[in-house]
Formats: sequence, C-alpha cells, structure tokens
Amino acid sequence: MVTLSLSRLVSFSLFIRVCLVLYGEIHDSHSLLQYTDVDYKVFSDAARHVRSGASPYQRLTYRYTPLLAVLLQPNTILPCFGKLLFTAGDLVIGYLLFKILSSSGHAHNTCITGSALWLLNPISAGVSTRGNAESLLGVVVLFALYAVKQNRPVSAGVALSLAVHLKIYPIIYSLPLYLYLAYCVPGHHSFFNSRTIRFVASFVAVQAVFLSTFYYLYGYDFIYESFLYHLVRTDTRHNFSPYFYLLYLTKYAPIGQLTSLIRFLCFIPQAALSSLFAIKQYANLELCLTLQTVSFVMFNKVSTSQYFLWYLWLLPLLYPCLNLSLVRACSLVGVWFAGQGLWLLTGYMVEFECANYFLLMHFASLFFLLSQSWIVCSLIRSSRTVAPKKMD
Repeated sequence: MVTLSLSRLVSFSLFIRVCLVLYGEIHDSHSLLQYTDVDYKVFSDAARHVRSGASPYQRLTYRYTPLLAVLLQPNTILPCFGKLLFTAGDLVIGYLLFKILSSSGHAHNTCITGSALWLLNPISAGVSTRGNAESLLGVVVLFALYAVKQNRPVSAGVALSLAVHLKIYPIIYSLPLYLYLAYCVPGHHSFFNSRTIRFVASFVAVQAVFLSTFYYLYGYDFIYESFLYHLVRTDTRHNFSPYFYLLYLTKYAPIGQLTSLIRFLCFIPQAALSSLFAIKQYANLELCLTLQTVSFVMFNKVSTSQYFLWYLWLLPLLYPCLNLSLVRACSLVGVWFAGQGLWLLTGYMVEFECANYFLLMHFASLFFLLSQSWIVCSLIRSSRTVAPKKMD
C-alpha cells in the first residue's frame, strides 16, 4: 500500500492554492467579474485606515475585529498578502486535523485521509484564495479542540477566547469543552476542578485584554460593529436561512416590535440544540462540536455559503467514526448539494433576472433545512458514540 506523507499532501495543497491566488490576480486584472471576494477589499481598506492611524470602522461595512485589520497591514504593500495568509491558515487546519486524528489513535493513512478531506476540498481552497478570512477562525477552533483533548486547559481557553473574538458563534463550544475537561480527561472528575478553573480564567483574561484594548482605541464602534451588529443583523434580500422570507415580509411592518420579536425567537432553536448536543454528546467531542455547528448554521438568521466552512473543517474528524456505506455517504453529500443548487437557482432568478421568486426561494430554503436535518440525524445514528461519564 502506498503511504502518502503529510508533507507531500501539504506541499501539493499549497501549490494548488498558490496557483489559484495567481490566477485570481490575473483574472481580476482582465475581467469585470472579479475572482476576489468583495470582503477582501473591505479588509484591505480597513488595514489602510489602521496604517494611517485611523479607525478601521471608517471603512463602511467593516464589521470585524480590528485585529484582522492589524494582521493585514502588509496588504498595503503586497495586495495578495491576505490571500496568502488565509491560504496558510488552510494548511494549518489540515495539519491540526492530522494531529487530532493521530492523537485519537487512528492509523496514519486514516489521519492522512481526514486531512486530505479538507486540504483537497475545492470549496475550502476556493474560499481562502478568494480572500475570505474564515480559515483563521478554523485554526483557533481546531487548536482549542486539540488542546482540550491533550488536557491543556489554559491553551484551550486562550484559543477559544480568540475564536470568540474573531466570531461570536464559537461561544457555543464553551459548554462541551468545559464538560470534557471536567469529566473526560485523566484526573479528578467534578464540575469544578483545577482544569475547568484554568480554562475559564484564561478565556476571561484574553477576552478582557482584547475588549479593553480595542474599546480604548475605537470606542463603541468596536463593540457595535464587531459584536452587536451580528446579533441584530438580518439579510432580507436573500440567503439560505429559513427565516429570511419571514424577516423580508416584516421588515417594513408598522409594528417594529414584531420584527424584533422574530429576531429574538430565531435564537431559541440555536440555543436549545447547542445546549442539548453539549450535554448529551460532550464525551464524543468531535461529533458534539459538529452537530452544534451544523444546527447553529441551519437556524441562523443569516446563512451564506462561507458559513458552511464552520462545519466543513470539523467533518473530517468524524470520518473514522462513522458507520456509513459509500452509497449512504454519497446520498448525504448529494442531498446537501441538491439543496444548495435548488436555492441558488431561485436566487439567480431573483438577483439577475429580477423575477419575483421570493416564495419559491423560501421553499428552497426550507428544503435545504430539511436536507441538513436529515444529515444531522444520519450523523447521530451512524456515529460510534462514546458513553459520557456520570456527573458528580
């Protein structure tokens, strides 16, 4: 049997991504239809503002942490630097997938396959080389998972805190990671112990440093654009969310409280499912985080293609633990793509043909929701679950 080394896999993945970055630069200089993600220009403009001593939030639609603008300072000199940085993040994700699988005792070829499922995935390669920063988030999320599995609570707390600073949603991982440290690692098992205290303390300390520093520098703009905006954000034009049509219809309702109530109610399925999976599946940590993420994306008020990456970098960890036939696995993948394809067809008619297909798009969103629900149920049924330890 031919054994592929991790270094060769990473080198090949790097080559593919560098080629895509170069292609994007050439394509953008000759075509009105840009390869580069529109957000990448927003990142670059914000970095330019920071370099000149101004606030990144002077760039309209920059709704991210100032840390990202700081990291992309070289963009002002080398415009493709950010794409190369995000590409490096992709490669680190592949490496972390290998390390997590290896630490769980899986064979070398199994670990390589799990890493390849991410590194050779055209979706991940395309998103990072177009200038989307999600790969940086994937690095810290997976490192937090790896640190918990290695019984390193301080490292896990720091990584999770950084992840929450980059995006709010990883806060849902705090409960299962906490419970795993409390009951599933060697040592004294209790809800409060030295491991969980160090985990929480490091999380809070890092959050305090970031929040205080950036609030001092940029004030309320930082709090609103980085965090509060994403809590109240709605996209009533079109997106995969099952709520988009309801929010679209009530956007200009005379009773403003109605839309506010709907926005609040949207959080209930997310909170309920995330808590349920955390309590029931925390001992099988990889499955737990994947189920939490898929359900969170399914029921989010706004759901776009880049959000799918949030669980695509977790799914390879389930590869060795799923009792799925090839036909069943292909069926799940096929249904996932079919749901997106149906929605994209109606989205194209609305966006480019100006057709009044909003109701059809709503039905497509509901079909996609059902397809993702079927996938979640299949993952639960097919996973070789680990029995949780009894809580004290």
